[in-house]
Amino acid sequence: MNRFKVGFLAAIALVFAAAPATAQIDTLTNQQGATAPCVGFGPIAAPAVKKCASLFEQAGFILNSQVGYSGLTIGTKGDSDGAVTAIGPQSPAATAGFKVGDAVIAVNGKPVQPTPGMIAAKGVFGQRGDTLHLTLKRAGSQVDVSLVRAAQNAPAGPTASGFMTSVKDMINWRGQFAPCIGIGPAGAAAIAFCYGHFKPYGFIKASDLGSTGFEIDQANKTKALLTKVDAGSPSAKAGIQPGDEIVAIEGQPLTASKGEAANEMLFGKIGDQIKVTVRRGEANSTIDLVLAAKPKK
Repeated sequence: MNRFKVGFLAAIALVFAAAPATAQIDTLTNQQGATAPCVGFGPIAAPAVKKCASLFEQAGFILNSQVGYSGLTIGTKGDSDGAVTAIGPQSPAATAGFKVGDAVIAVNGKPVQPTPGMIAAKGVFGQRGDTLHLTLKRAGSQVDVSLVRAAQNAPAGPTASGFMTSVKDMINWRGQFAPCIGIGPAGAAAIAFCYGHFKPYGFIKASDLGSTGFEIDQANKTKALLTKVDAGSPSAKAGIQPGDEIVAIEGQPLTASKGEAANEMLFGKIGDQIKVTVRRGEANSTIDLVLAAKPKK
């Protein structure tokens, strides 16, 4: 059974029924590249957008005008996965001494290589009622199994109060929330927009959350090992056992991009200081990187 920490990504689409007026929009971005448009119309546009932006910032989003720039281009595929492929001229990366070909191996002391358990946890996440196909390794042999995710109650997510305010939570594999908030007569349309906007980033409706009934050791650096199988769960009924190793999900092996992980970990505000460990040749070194404002074209 997946365990969720209580955190959230605030996803708010504010739509107000008001007389035609100029809209105010602030856009924020998170590590995965999900954008959060805070929209307000009419005389209460400014406070509404300010409240929306504040909730997003609490959830790790950054106003686009405050997103820091490193100047590093990091490969995400093949032989260049996790390696610096380009450096912006006169950028913070150039000033700090990065070189093309450096392999980014850690950011602020945390490795950029996702563990097999983390990759598996993301892969098995999904909606109740959907069928999940796994390939397991057991006693040196591979076993193909299928299970149908059972219902799982999501932990309590963030809430909002106010006249004619509605909140519908979404959740991702990390247990982070996207509370879709609608206000006023157009609230339902705002929530529907929010659902569609965040689905491509791996969020599902919290009310649709599914459970596999097993736990994965996400700290194991060599394999995705199942440490617990709940009695009577979909996994137990499918014959899955503690000690089984997940080697493929929906026919796909457990692979992830080091470059994508590195790019997410290098996300921050202008002025943030980040320690980046790189491998250059046979040696490792740690470089201090200070994010700056992105140059205007």
